[in-house]
Amino acid sequence: MVAEAGNILRIPSVKDAPEPGAPFGRAVADALKHTLSLCENLGMATENFDGYAGHAEFGVGSEIVAMLGHLDVVPPGKGWTRDPWGGELAEGRLWSRGATDDKGPTYAALFGAKAVLDVTAASGVPLSRRIRLIFGCDEESGWECMAHYFGPAGQQKPTLAFTPDADFPLVHAEKGSFTAVIRRAADTSGDIQVVSFASGLRPNMVPDEAVALLAGETAALESAARDLSGIADVSTRTEDGLLLVQATGRGAHGATPQAGDNAAIKLLRALTTALPATDSVSPRDLAWMDDLARFGDPEGTNLRIGGSDDVTGALTSNLGIVTLAGETVEATFNVRYPATWEGEALIARLAQTVAETGWAVASTSHTPPLYVPLDQEPVKTLLRVYREHTGDMAPPKTMGGRTYATSVAPVGVAFGPSRPGDPEVAHRADEYITVESLVECAKIYAHALYELAK
Repeated sequence: MVAEAGNILRIPSVKDAPEPGAPFGRAVADALKHTLSLCENLGMATENFDGYAGHAEFGVGSEIVAMLGHLDVVPPGKGWTRDPWGGELAEGRLWSRGATDDKGPTYAALFGAKAVLDVTAASGVPLSRRIRLIFGCDEESGWECMAHYFGPAGQQKPTLAFTPDADFPLVHAEKGSFTAVIRRAADTSGDIQVVSFASGLRPNMVPDEAVALLAGETAALESAARDLSGIADVSTRTEDGLLLVQATGRGAHGATPQAGDNAAIKLLRALTTALPATDSVSPRDLAWMDDLARFGDPEGTNLRIGGSDDVTGALTSNLGIVTLAGETVEATFNVRYPATWEGEALIARLAQTVAETGWAVASTSHTPPLYVPLDQEPVKTLLRVYREHTGDMAPPKTMGGRTYATSVAPVGVAFGPSRPGDPEVAHRADEYITVESLVECAKIYAHALYELAK
């Protein structure tokens, strides 16, 4: 299991340009092909659904117990001290992008399922439900994988399901989520012009770096460089007559933006603080930067969408991507809202707020919340299995993160892999999973699949 987990971690399955049979890029398609081949070699029946997703299954019956894992990962980002695609085994840990989110846990579930297959075959006692391992390929972006799998591919929704993509003991409620791209024009008529701005790799990642290029008269740029030089985590250098300004932050998962340090917001604030001192930058340049610095607060207060409920807590908002190219600036927000709220009303309120300063909503995508009561399945069985293995009586959780459980609502929940007290490593530099955790997860997932399918 550890060796195969290392193999899948070495495939750099970040979403890329589509190719025939590879809608999310060649590397993601390779990860799916590799995983399905492994499952077939382990004795499971497999099927690939046009590169969007695939599954492996065994057993008989009209009902299905499913594990849903994803094989795509976010880009590595900055700050790694190890090869993010090395799948390196060192210090009792597997180090790589995707080790925790979500390739490592998915492979723990895969080998847990293999154990169930072997035991039931040896005992001759059949399961009453099929066990199906569903592998998605676009979880970190637009979820087109699940839309295709349960849509055009026509696959049956499971009777009960879990995804190994969050925390133990389990997560029975997830906030709703929407991603909104807003857009406006930027004036570049001043003596100093902000000619480009780039920050962020994915909406659900807190940017750890932001870079802007300034053009203008030499004396004005030199003055701007002096004004910017005293701001923490901001550096400048001259390149081909332009002033490059860079801010460094700290990455985090977009569901917990407070845990990071958003480099885009840091650079926006630095520019709006320093550039007015030159008295030569376009007021409209300052306006869009000031808007985004305000709109980017992680509570969504300045977008007028902030608040909380008693089930999943407070709304969070992550300013994940900011780009200025030509005279158009775009910003992408990833919002996680309380499970008892109405998402469409929030989107309308955000649109109204940004329109007051000249922005327009260019696009949105929306996933409703998930809520499975504690007295329903699969919560009862999964909680019992986890407690039998660990003795941990911690209560079930809710969260702002989004998992595949929402694609099979209301019969699925997120189940592991992180134990209470584990450090947060997903979407961060030097991501890892311990071998001890990988083995423990495999045992728990094997037991859980058996109990749900027997």
